Amino acid sequence: MKIICRLFFVFLVILTFAACSSTQSGNSKKTEQIQELKNVYNDYFLLGNIINNRYLRDPEYMEIITKHFNIVTAENEMKPDQLAPRERGGQYNFANADRLVNEMLAQNIKVHGHTLVWHKQTRAWMTQGTPEQVRQNLVNHINTVMAHYKGKIFSWDVVNEAVLERVNPGTNLNDWKIQLRNEEDSGWFRVLGSDYIELAFRTARAADPDVMLYYNDYNLNNSRKAQVVANMVKQLNDKYKSEGNTRNLIDGIGMQAHYNINTSAPQVRQSIELFISIGVKVDISELDVEIKIVGSNSFGTGKDSPTNESEQKLQAIKYAELFSVFMEYKEHIPRVSMWGIDDESSWKSMGNPCLWDNGFNLKQAFFAVADPSKFLIQ
Repeated sequence: MKIICRLFFVFLVILTFAACSSTQSGNSKKTEQIQELKNVYNDYFLLGNIINNRYLRDPEYMEIITKHFNIVTAENEMKPDQLAPRERGGQYNFANADRLVNEMLAQNIKVHGHTLVWHKQTRAWMTQGTPEQVRQNLVNHINTVMAHYKGKIFSWDVVNEAVLERVNPGTNLNDWKIQLRNEEDSGWFRVLGSDYIELAFRTARAADPDVMLYYNDYNLNNSRKAQVVANMVKQLNDKYKSEGNTRNLIDGIGMQAHYNINTSAPQVRQSIELFISIGVKVDISELDVEIKIVGSNSFGTGKDSPTNESEQKLQAIKYAELFSVFMEYKEHIPRVSMWGIDDESSWKSMGNPCLWDNGFNLKQAFFAVADPSKFLIQ
């Protein structure tokens, strides 16, 4: 009889452990058991993620998006080479982007526009010709796209990644113009010089005076690059206000936040405080945290690999640290947007950077985001 009782006790322990494990590693198919992340941050900031046509066609992705997020960013569908005609004088193609925007608005999910002006994913003809022709190409593109989506877009990335990837020690941080991507990197800079940035923002401000306008870039947790961007944005805003305008030309700075488990949360905080000090909002615009740090040649989907509990824990701790910082600045951060739902479909798949794994199982990172302080205490 004692043996039977002991076996029964062991059986109960196993069942209890299994139930607890299920709660901590559930998947999107049991979302009714999981706290909605957007509600966790309802009093702090909008919580976002990317949307693309693949996600739109897949019920599992859509279940996650509609349950946990209240703002989305088109991963690629609104970039210049997706909307602008292939040849000069052709017709704009809004079909794919319209499908995303209309479906998200129907789901009561806001849409952040990404992006109007970028040195990549831009039709070749747009930066070819005389300075006046290229200037007109830029103006026409911004006016055409913003007019099409006026009233539907919550905020826009007007200029994306105009500053050099790395700002080296010893360089002049005050002269932001010499820290821009040059003729080799940017067709806009090659023809128009640094003036294209101000032109883009002035055109966007005139096209839709009410929408929030952002400069978006990565590596902004690096103090030198952050200072260059802050100097650029402040100078352009000061000039705009000196003309009698009462608001900023550039409303905010988007910190792309492609981080890893070694990223310093205090350095992220330092950049946020720098941007706040010049009077602009700060969006955490493209957040992911790699477990395995990989080079740019390893980017791409479907490259995720198994991770152990220790690695996932380090990733979760970093997410908890970062969200703890973001929550402190809720008055200045309108939006925190993840850049990917699951490890398999992430652009940094090999680094396993998301809250869900390739089987839509919740990782420790999800629970860290759901309750950062509790996770860090545990």
